[in-house]
Amino acid sequence: MLDSVKRISLQVLVLALASTAAIQTWRLQGAQLEAAEAKTQQATQQAEAERLARVASETNRQLERQYREQVSEIETRAQADLAQSRVAVDRARDAGQRLQRELAGYVERQRASASAAAAAGQCQADAAPAVDLLAELFGRADERAGELAAVADEARIRGLACEASYDLVNSSGDQPVEVHTSP
Repeated sequence: MLDSVKRISLQVLVLALASTAAIQTWRLQGAQLEAAEAKTQQATQQAEAERLARVASETNRQLERQYREQVSEIETRAQADLAQSRVAVDRARDAGQRLQRELAGYVERQRASASAAAAAGQCQADAAPAVDLLAELFGRADERAGELAAVADEARIRGLACEASYDLVNSSGDQPVEVHTSP
């Protein structure tokens, strides 16, 4: 009877060990299956993230290219405007020089008239120094006004170009694409 109890106990022990081994094997297979599924899912997510990153990168490159082209167009227009402004400055300078010549002719005529009046015996106050001073002041003021106008025109054109570039970049509906991936 003791042998039979030992035998039965041994059989129960063997059955318990076998069932524990079977359960652990079944759990191991389940864990391996879950790990394989997680690796597959991770690989899929990584591939999708890489694809999205490539798409975002290309989109951003195209957007940058577009911005660069538009800013280049703005710069080209600004350069053309600056060239027109310089032509206008040159015309104004020529007109100023023409006025200076006319003023010099006027001063000479006034001097000749004063000389003729003095020779004729008519007493007249000598206004030549005052006229010369006035002509000199007029010439300097005109020259400085031309310089200031040229600087102001150039600053205005460059400011408008800068403002247009800023508005282009900041008010554009196209914004750089960001890729967000979950960890």
